[in-house]
Amino acid sequence: MINTAQLLRMAGFAAVLGGALRIVSALPLIHDQITLEWLWASIDVLLTFGLFGIYLPRAARLGFLGLASFIIAIAALSFIGGPDADVFGFSTYEQGAMSLVIALIGLSIAWLSAKERPIAAPLCWFGSALAAGMLGALPAPLPDYAFMSAGILFGAGFVFAGLPLLKASN
Repeated sequence: MINTAQLLRMAGFAAVLGGALRIVSALPLIHDQITLEWLWASIDVLLTFGLFGIYLPRAARLGFLGLASFIIAIAALSFIGGPDADVFGFSTYEQGAMSLVIALIGLSIAWLSAKERPIAAPLCWFGSALAAGMLGALPAPLPDYAFMSAGILFGAGFVFAGLPLLKASN
C-alpha cells in the first residue's frame, strides 16, 4: 500500500524529471517534431503530478493566493497538454502557457510570503517570466534567447521545488 510519504517522493521525482526535461527541451538539441511532441506531452504530465506534490504539503501555509494559483496552474497545464488547435478562436497553448506563468507568479508570491523553502524555486519562476518579457523586448539578438532562457528557469524552478520532496518521510 502506498502512503503519503511515498506519493510525495513520487511527485518530487516527477517534478525533478519534468523540470529537467523542460530544461532539455529549451535547448536546440532535438529537431524531430514527433519526438518533441512526445517530450512536451511527457513534461506536461510530469509537471502536473509534480505540482500536486509541491503544493499539497504547503497548502495550509500558502493561503487563498496559493490555492487559486494552484488551481489555475493545473488548468493551464491541461490547456498546454491538449491539442494545438484553434477550436475556441485562440491558441490554447499560448493562453495556457501565459496562464501558467501568471499562476506560478501567484504561487511564488504566496510561497515567499509564507517563508517557504527552498526559495530558489519561486525565484526561478519569477526569473522565467522576467526572461521571457525583458529579453523579448531588447534589441536583437537577445529576443532569440528569451524562450530558451525562460524555459531553463521554468524547469529549474520545478527541479528546485521537487528535490526536497525526494526526502519525504512518513
